[in-house]
Amino acid sequence: MTRTNDAPWLSVENVTRRYGDKIALDSLSFDIRERGIAGFLGRNGAGKSTLLRILIGQDMPTSGRVRVFGEDPFDNPRALSRICMVQDHPDAGVLKSVSDLLAVSRKTYPNWDAAFAERLIKRFDLDTRKKIKALSRGMHTSLALTIGLASGAELTLFDEPSLGLDAVMRERFYDILIETRDKSDRCFLVSTHLIEEAARTLDTVRMIESGKMLAQGSVKELVGGAFTMTGPVVEAPAGVTVLRRDTRDGLVTLTCRGERPNQPPPNVTIAPVSLQRLFVLLTEIGEEG
Repeated sequence: MTRTNDAPWLSVENVTRRYGDKIALDSLSFDIRERGIAGFLGRNGAGKSTLLRILIGQDMPTSGRVRVFGEDPFDNPRALSRICMVQDHPDAGVLKSVSDLLAVSRKTYPNWDAAFAERLIKRFDLDTRKKIKALSRGMHTSLALTIGLASGAELTLFDEPSLGLDAVMRERFYDILIETRDKSDRCFLVSTHLIEEAARTLDTVRMIESGKMLAQGSVKELVGGAFTMTGPVVEAPAGVTVLRRDTRDGLVTLTCRGERPNQPPPNVTIAPVSLQRLFVLLTEIGEEG
């Protein structure tokens, strides 16, 4: 099976997932059409893990459909062989040692990169002789990340990839992820609520809250379309949405979404808004709505 040039890596079409009276996903739609690193951002309980389970065929939507490489992933070994799902605790089954799990992973993933795996073992300070049950939480995460990165899987899904890692290892993982993206024809989906630390790695973003899409697009588009205006008197330009209004020390700050003015009005300062700040404001508006 070969992905054609114009086919999405994955396609989510009006997907709703209900568990009794609870709606985990609510008419969610998006495509990922290009290689790179896509962010799937939302708070805990927003529906991120539910979607990931559907993408790897462990769950089915109540309505709507999902396609991976143009095919339904449910009960589809051919599609699933091209996907690697990474969680902080890899499923080792009856395997006892780190080396045993790596050996099985090498046989599981057709594009496994043994040389890359060896480099990752060193960069994550993994001891392959250790028993899996003796690993710290951070070492469990490092082992899972090693498998995901070395798998060579065309579509690699990371579910909260930095949990349990210290600051050095979190930065190291994201550095390696960027390096891997730049050297391979792969698509990575990073699902996380830790937006600030992941933001520098992302090419595109989907933000969700309560299973609904808040915003999606390239990071450049989303961040470039948000800004603050601060001054003693501030009026929002026509066609701009005001996300928040704050007053402090006699100055008014409007956080806006829309086209940024080419020239600020007199006595008004314009500044960018971070991806995390934009997410927080959109989430608050979603709650109010």
